[in-house]
Amino acid sequence: MNWILDRIALMLTAIACALGAWAFYHYTGQWSGPIIMTIVIVGLFAENHRLRKLLAEHGIESRPRRRRNT
Repeated sequence: MNWILDRIALMLTAIACALGAWAFYHYTGQWSGPIIMTIVIVGLFAENHRLRKLLAEHGIESRPRRRRNT
């Protein structure tokens, strides 16, 4: 009986996501692409900052120096 409730919850979640996606594209129109790209780029910078901070906490250089072949 639990699997029926799980399926119903999954279907309701799918419907909510579909309605959210429709509303986003409907109301943003041609600006949906730049909005999504801005969110992705900001997210990547935030993740990069978080990972560099984590490396620094563990004493690992995030940008190791290159050796010169002389």
